[in-house]
Formats: sequence, structure tokens, C-alpha cells
Amino acid sequence: MFIQAIVLAVVIGLVLGGSLRNLAKIKIEGIYIIAAAFLVDAAVIWSVRLGLMEIGYITMLVDLFMYLLLLLFVLRNRRNPYIVIAGAGFLLNAIVIFGNGGAMPVGAYALQAAGLTLDVGTQGLYAPVGEGTRFWYLGDIIPYTFLNVNIISIGDIVSALGVMLLIITSMKARKKGDNMITSFYGSDINR
Repeated sequence: MFIQAIVLAVVIGLVLGGSLRNLAKIKIEGIYIIAAAFLVDAAVIWSVRLGLMEIGYITMLVDLFMYLLLLLFVLRNRRNPYIVIAGAGFLLNAIVIFGNGGAMPVGAYALQAAGLTLDVGTQGLYAPVGEGTRFWYLGDIIPYTFLNVNIISIGDIVSALGVMLLIITSMKARKKGDNMITSFYGSDINR
């Protein structure tokens, strides 16, 4: 979903008259921190898929480490409201994951609606929504079938929105004297 969000943001940025060159001017501190967090997450998911690791104490500790890296990244970039929005999405996902023993709950309805029949327990840090699931409404309960088949959470949507806003507003970099509304819409609506 994040790849589609990035591509859509670039298209919207171009339609609004933005420039890809402006993306090079984005000031993000500690980009290596978020890269490390996503590499840690990918390593754990692949370890579970290959049967090298089961969901439990170790995966929960590794997830905690990954979310601490994400928190550090957001704190280093706290002056950027769009990174803070993405961080709020990460927080929503962390709440549901840690509230359920280190596994993201996945809704059966969403699995069926997306046409997925995989055993979610062997596909990564996932568990089916059940009677004792905490914060199930923050889990992967939304079927996503645009360009690929997946299931997403509210946290995923919030994070993607933060990334999209970061890209779009960066592409539409303001000139001195422009206000945000002028820059975003391309004309001064206050005339």
C-alpha cells in the first residue's frame, strides 16, 4: 500500500504543479533510523514465514525494538507535521500489536473480501481476530484491493496519509511570501 501511496502522492504533486526536484530538498533527519526499523521488521516477518521463529517473546522484543526506532525517527523530525502524522499511524499499529501479544489481528471478513485464504499465523506477525482480541478495530480489518490484494489497518492509512502529505507539500514548495493555501491551490483565494 505504501508504494501506491507514494506513487499517488507524486502524481497529485505533479498535477498541482509541483516539481520532483523539490523532493530532494526535504529535510529529514535520521533517515537511516527508519530504514533500519523496516529492515528489522522485514527480517522478523521472513523468519516467521520460513519457520525459523514463532510469534512469541522474541518476536515481541524485536517488534518493541523496531517501534522504538520508529519513535526515535519521529522525535528527531517532530517539527515536520507530516512525519508526526505518519508517526501517529505507527502508534496506532503499535497499540494493537502490543495489546495482542506481538501479533497484528487480522479480520476474517477482510481476508474473505480481499480474496485471501492464507493461514495468517504463518505469514508473519499476524493472528486472526477472535473473542479475546484487544483493540480489534485497529487491526488489519480493511480489505485493500487497489492494484494488489492486501489487508490494512487504520494505522496504515494514517501513516500513508502522512507520507503522501509530506511528498505533495514538498513538491509544491512555497515561494517566499506565499501562504500554505496559496501554495497548495496555486492562487491566492484571499483576494
